[in-house]
Amino acid sequence: MADAARHNLALFGAAGSGKGTQAKFLRRELGVEHIATGEMLRHERSQGTELGQTVAAYLDAGKLVPDEVIVAMIRHRLGDPQADAGFVLDGFPRTVAQARALQQMLASLERPLDVAVVLDVPTEQLISRLALRARLEERGDDTPDVIAERLRIYRDQTEPVLEYLAQSVPVVRLDGAQPVEEVSQALLQAIA
Repeated sequence: MADAARHNLALFGAAGSGKGTQAKFLRRELGVEHIATGEMLRHERSQGTELGQTVAAYLDAGKLVPDEVIVAMIRHRLGDPQADAGFVLDGFPRTVAQARALQQMLASLERPLDVAVVLDVPTEQLISRLALRARLEERGDDTPDVIAERLRIYRDQTEPVLEYLAQSVPVVRLDGAQPVEEVSQALLQAIA
């Protein structure tokens, strides 16, 4: 187990880049809270909650859920005592507006973001990974049209988030196309 230092991280990468896999690794290795907006939203949809019904259309079309909904969910999770030892954000922030809201939240909690890590994977490999995931996990948000839309949104809306965050937080880019274990080790070195 790594040292007991608090780690507040944001993990970036297009759909299929391995963010979830690496965030789960960091949760086990560092004892940080894994905060995954996609999982949170899919859970709400599967439970048929009011929020789940609201976000279902966005998820099924590969669109981003409105900022105010996501920001409220993140605010709630960051306020949870489980996040006191640190956190890894997986899938948030995805827009500059969300990044601004995150910076304000973290300032009020006196928990600055330590680093933003980007998992870079070539588009062809992302598409291949997502097609496999769609077959294995039967995810409705991994159809070819939805995948194309999610990749377009990532390029258009999330990449500018990295430029914004780089003004105040180190942004580290890793080769996410490597084997999982190699990405994990590179990730640990990047946040040390």
